[in-house]
Amino acid sequence: MPLRQATLGRIRNALRGQETTAFVFSGGANLGAVQVGMLRALVERGIEPDVIVGCSVGAINGAAFATEPGIRGLNRLSNIWGRLADGQPEIMPTHLLPVAVQMARKGASLHDPDVLRQLLEEELSVERIEDLALPFACVATRLSDADEYWFDEGHLIDALMASAALPAIYPPVELDGEVFMDGGVVREAPVVQAAEMGANVIYLLHVGHLADIPQPTLDRPFDSARHAYWLARYRRFEEDLEELGRRCKLIRLPSGSTTEGIRFDDFSRGRELAELAYRASDHFLSTGEYLPPTPLEIDD
Repeated sequence: MPLRQATLGRIRNALRGQETTAFVFSGGANLGAVQVGMLRALVERGIEPDVIVGCSVGAINGAAFATEPGIRGLNRLSNIWGRLADGQPEIMPTHLLPVAVQMARKGASLHDPDVLRQLLEEELSVERIEDLALPFACVATRLSDADEYWFDEGHLIDALMASAALPAIYPPVELDGEVFMDGGVVREAPVVQAAEMGANVIYLLHVGHLADIPQPTLDRPFDSARHAYWLARYRRFEEDLEELGRRCKLIRLPSGSTTEGIRFDDFSRGRELAELAYRASDHFLSTGEYLPPTPLEIDD
């Protein structure tokens, strides 16, 4: 846990007796586009965070917003996802070989992480986490002890690459003699960490609708493995909510869509996902009611 920010947050709350708001960004790879729409709904209502916590793609989104919180940060994030939707760059290029064949080949990952790193270097103007406009922390999984590791200071892009090193998709990241992979392995939606950093109001920007456990079509071994991984993360998330108890006010924003069937490497639906999430989140923040998620048309 980032002790520096956690301690400061608790002291700040005790002295002020005021609300401290956190935005928590879950992981979710290409589905992270929905968080752009959620943020838009929050920004339009003038809801501002005091703390930002993220995991994997949510760490990237949270950091992009934390560079300039508000409309400028939102525009920066929209630009990133617009580039990805247009394939500029292709951070997960399409291969001629089927995924199952690619998985059997030698090598630590399917894709080269340098393309993602270059995109972040182009779009993020802040070099170190301490220089962000808001307190920020992101989680990665430390392989040496299979435990979560928190970055709340140091080189920003190194931390984001470690947090977003999705198993099999990107290789693990080595920093200062330790090896890290995607934070979602151990902490998909770090709401407890936001509370420990001093937040007592938490807006959760989760890429799933969270109303129901999805029931995907398990036509391939890869589908079963992916769904099992999702279920493990979902259960950990539910345990975190139980641990929060009455310590915090938690507001879950809806994703607005069902996303079963979207390939993990398909970023072309980003603008559509963001728009559906905006409509659903805008409705929820206005009425307190969740709209039924909109099914997306998936090409066979």
